[in-house]
Parts: sequence; structure tokens; C-alpha cells
Amino acid sequence: MKVFQSRLMKRYVTIVLVVILFVLASLYLIAIHVMNGSVRSQMEYRDELIAKTLGNQTENIFKNSISDMRQVSPIVTNIDNKAENAFHVEIETILAQDPLYLFIEVYKENQLNQRIPNVPFSDFIENGTILKRLTWSQTSYISNMMELPDGRKTIAIAYPSINEKGEFKGSVVAYLNLNILSEHLQKFAIGEEGVNAIIDRNGTIIAHTDQSYIGKSIKNHEVGIHLQKEDIDIWNGEIFNKEMAIAYRPILLGDISLIVGEPIKQALKPARVVQSLLLQGFTIVFIIAIVLAMFSASRVILPVTKLIKHVQEYKVGKRKEFIKVKTNDEIEELSIVLSEMATELREKERSMFYILESIPYCVITTDKDGRIMTFNKGAEDLMLYSREEVLNQLIFNLPIKHDIQEFVLLKTFNAGKSFEEVESYIIDKEKGFHDVRIYASLLKGEQNEYIGAILVIRDVSEVKKLEEYLKQSERLASLGELTAGIAHEIKNPLSIIQVAAETIRLQIEDEFKEKEVIDELTGDILTASDRMNKLLTDFLKLTKDDEYNNHVLTDLVMITDELLNLLRRKFNDANIMVTTEYNFSKAPVLGDRHKLTQLLLNIFLNSIQAIKDEGNIHVALKEKGAYWQLSISDTGEGIRKEKLNWVFNPFYSTKPEGTGLGLSIAHEIIVQHGGKIWAESVFSQGTTIHIEILKHEENEYEEHSVCG
Repeated sequence: MKVFQSRLMKRYVTIVLVVILFVLASLYLIAIHVMNGSVRSQMEYRDELIAKTLGNQTENIFKNSISDMRQVSPIVTNIDNKAENAFHVEIETILAQDPLYLFIEVYKENQLNQRIPNVPFSDFIENGTILKRLTWSQTSYISNMMELPDGRKTIAIAYPSINEKGEFKGSVVAYLNLNILSEHLQKFAIGEEGVNAIIDRNGTIIAHTDQSYIGKSIKNHEVGIHLQKEDIDIWNGEIFNKEMAIAYRPILLGDISLIVGEPIKQALKPARVVQSLLLQGFTIVFIIAIVLAMFSASRVILPVTKLIKHVQEYKVGKRKEFIKVKTNDEIEELSIVLSEMATELREKERSMFYILESIPYCVITTDKDGRIMTFNKGAEDLMLYSREEVLNQLIFNLPIKHDIQEFVLLKTFNAGKSFEEVESYIIDKEKGFHDVRIYASLLKGEQNEYIGAILVIRDVSEVKKLEEYLKQSERLASLGELTAGIAHEIKNPLSIIQVAAETIRLQIEDEFKEKEVIDELTGDILTASDRMNKLLTDFLKLTKDDEYNNHVLTDLVMITDELLNLLRRKFNDANIMVTTEYNFSKAPVLGDRHKLTQLLLNIFLNSIQAIKDEGNIHVALKEKGAYWQLSISDTGEGIRKEKLNWVFNPFYSTKPEGTGLGLSIAHEIIVQHGGKIWAESVFSQGTTIHIEILKHEENEYEEHSVCG
């Protein structure tokens, strides 16, 4: 069923199972921990109890052996040839009764007298240390592990023979069978794998439930170190090649020690059975929990899945309203709310559609990849594409531009900023060309992330034509008025010149009869000529004012910054980065603020027009003697060397649409202010206009560098 494939079902069941699994696992681990702790506690108690019991048993064995040796030791002092057989029989009786003894040696003084039974050895037994100890201690002694000449390992129990005067006369030494001693330990082993061991004072194993360990040393083992200190304790760890829990304690008689232990695996074996039963029980509970979780989840998932299906159908337009889901709980209320929201959303969509369709401009919205999401009627009328043709298509794939890099929307995506009223063009589906003004902005989501863009395009082709027609009409009207004025002003002086010339001609014909009249007429000619010359001079100057009109103290830095601030929109629209580099915070000059602003404006506008797509303008100010030098550099097309000397001439322009008056007016303004202007350029790399203007006064300024 689809309900079991639902992500919500999987999530719900997963959460429930994780919680149940966590609880069961916690209970299981706690139970195991408690049970293992209890088993270990019992194990340690059992080991300690058996160690105590076995220690007493072992101590009794050694006491019995010492008692046996004490029983026969008086015979040594009274031994003679007659009693030798009786002595021999008594010792053999002791040997026969206890297989623990290998043989017994009788020493008179420190010389071997008898060995019963008489075991021949190829070499002497190294027991000099034992005999010396008996000589000065005159008490019983249990030796460390020693090796007989035939290779057998043993320990010796020796007892001295003292006469009535308390003099040392000899000794009786019994050599024990360590295998018999190990078999005795085996009887007290815990379980099949229990380990009991007796260790001598040197840390050597003299008896072990596994007889292969006899003769091996644990002197450097942690337990062996504790035994050398005669400690009594419980220890867990690896010993005898097994992970074991052991109890160790000294046997005071003979300075030997006892180890009793069992493998942890064996000790925990009963716990493993209980652990297995717990695991089976928890597994059954877990399976039941899975079934219950899936059943309870399905009661919630089925109505939710039904609501999701309604939403998906509503999204693709297959459904107009939601059907109430009858569950008598919050899910039913949710279905009602969704139905109300769907109705309200349809109303808002209808209102937005009518608003969008009523806008007379082309309005297009895209997602963050540039795919068209909405395309209103204005867009259809302008581009001649139907809405069905372009929806979900990349707007950059539409052939509405000669070069995609010119598309303002692409620049909006790349630069991450809005563009307002950018003049551009659009090519419609039938290859028609339209002058347009474009507004482009990014759309942001709730988290301030980019989710798309909106593009508003206004067709200004007719407006452009009207503007051009109006400009042309204004130019023609101005030219007509100017021509009429000039013609009217020139007509009168020319009439006077004409009359004066005719009169001079008549006077000449009368042979200079009236010289004064000739002087007067020629004076009129000169006056009229001066008037015409002044008229032509004024025509060339156009709007030039007197040299020092409105000259006041002003700051060249402030003028430049204010003008750059006013032009920032033009710079942004043209993708131009402007940087400034001032070596002084102020640059005071005496001049006409308006004319200096006009001067810089003409230069900045020329730079903007010289930069086609994008580029940089750099403004630098520095001190040069008595002058401020302001340099404005652009990365535009540049000017060819042969044309560089003509750029300040009136009516000369390198642009087809230019009037040729911008730099000529700038030149005239800087001349009026007693400065100079010149240009440097490298074709296809850029142009720099240098301006020098006289400083007004000498002050100390704070030097700094500002990048804008």
C-alpha cells in the first residue's frame, strides 16, 4: 500500500521504533549490568571462600608432613646398626601411607645417611641451603621449587634432629610429589575450567590444576607482585592465558601463597542464558511495538495522504476545492482550513491576474534560473509571443536581443542589484525593433534569499520619435530665430555701408568737392563695420560671461564630490566604477561655482559616452606649484593621436551625434579662470583630461587618500 511508502509513515514509525529500541536497549543493558554485577559479586565471594578453605586444607597438608618428619627425627640421634632396620621400616610405612612423598633423606650432621627408598641419582641433590638453614634455625623449613638430578621438580620439607642438650645432630628431608599436590588442588577447582595454584616465595608455581604450569614463574605479574607483599585480595584480569577472576592469599606456613580463580566466561555462563532469554523477550516486544506503531501511524497517515493528494491536484489545476476529511479531530479541522485558504487564494490569484493584465507595460517574472513564470498581455503585445510559448522557458533563450550580454536582467542576476529606467531595445518575434525603457529587480523570499526577478519593459519607440522630432523642431526654431536676428542686425549696417559707398562714389565723380562729407561717410563705414564685428564676436561667444562675474571662494573637492554624487545613477546604469584619489581634503579656488560645475559636467558626460559597456573613471587631485591639477581618466574608446589637438575646437566632435561644444565650452571656462586644460589619450585604452586652476591661498591641509 502507498500508505506504507509514505515519508511521514516512515518518519513516524522510525521515531517510535527508535524510542522503543532505546528504552528496550536501556532496560536490557541495565538488567545485564545488574546481573553481571551480581554474578561477579557472587563469583568473587565464592573465590574468596574457596581460597580460604583451600588455604586451610593446604596448610594442613604441610603441617601433616612436618608432623611426619618430626615423628622420625628423634631416631636420627639414636640411630645405630641395630635400630637401622626398624627406622627404615617406619619411614617406609610413612611413604606407603602418603603418596605425596617422592622419597625421604636422613642426614646425620650434614652428611646423607639414608635415602628411602634408595633412588640412585647421577648427581648430588642441591640442598645445601636447606641443611644450613636447619643448622642455625633448628626448626622446620619448606623450600622453594627445586629440580632433582633426574629432572623432576619438587619442594622439600625438612625437620631438624636435636639432642637433649639442644645440639643439632642431623635432619630429615622429605621431597614432595608436586603432581599429587596438584591433583589435590584439582579437587577444589571451581567448575571444569577453575584454576588453583600454589606459588613459592620466588613466584614460581609449585602446584597447579593444569600441571603443565608447574615450574613457571609469575614473579613479574601483577598478582605475583602482590603475593610477594603477602597481600590478600580479589583481582580480575588475564592470568594463565585466560581472562579470570581470582582470589589470592598467603599460606603463612612455609611462606608460600595460594591462588584460587575461575575464567570470567565460565562464571558468567549462567548469566548468558538469562541474557539470551531477555534478548528474546525484548525482540518479541519490539516486533509487537512495530506492528502497533504502523497500525497507529496508518490511522493518521491515511487522511494526511488524502489531503496531500488534494493539494497536488489543486496545484496542477485538477481540483478547485478541498473535500472535508471526516476524522473528528484536528486533521478534519485542517482540511476545512485548507479549503478556506484555497478559496481565498483563488480570489487573490484572480485579482492579481486582472491587475497584471491591466498594466499597459510588459511585465515578466522569472525564477532564480531565469525561467519565465508570468507573462502578461502587455508582454504578448510587445514581443508578439503568446503566453503558452514562453512559460517555463529560459528568458535568455528568447531572441529578443542581438547580444545576450546586453540583457539588463542578466546583469541584474550577475550584479545582484536593481536597474531603473535603463534605455535599451527589444526585438519582437517578427524581427521588429522597439526602443524601450527597462526596470529590473530581484525578488527575495522570507529568508532574504533570491527567488527570482521581475522585469518591466515600456515601449518608448513613439516617444523617442516625438522627442527627436521635438528636438529637431527646437533646433530649427532656434536656428531660424538666430538667423533672423543676425540677418536683421546685419541688414541695417549693410544698408548704411551701401549708401555710404554710393555717396563716396558720387563724391569721387565730383572730384572730391566735399572732403568732410567723405570723412563722415567713411567714418560711418568704420562704425558699421565695428558693429558687425562685435555682433559676430558675440555670436561666437554665445553664452560667455565676463571673466570675473560671480567669482567667489569655492572648494574644488566639494564641487567634484557633489557632481559625482548627482551622476551616480548614470554611472550605475552604465556599469561604471568611479574611484577618487585626493591628496588634500580641500582645494580652495576663486571662481564661478556654476561654471566650474558645467566644466566638470561636460568632461564627465564625455567620459560616460566614451565607455560603451562598462569601465572605470578615476579622478585624481594633486598640487602642482601654484596650481591645483585635477585629472579625470576613463577607460573608454580613446582618441586617435591625429584628432587629439582638435577636441577643444568648437563644433568638432568624434561622435556622430555630438555637437562639438562640450569641450570647447570647458576650454573657454578654464581660460576665464586663468587656468589651462589639455588631453592625453591612447586609442582603444582611454583618455585623461587634465585641468590646472590657480590656488587661492596657501594653507596646510590634511593629506589623505579616498577610494570611492
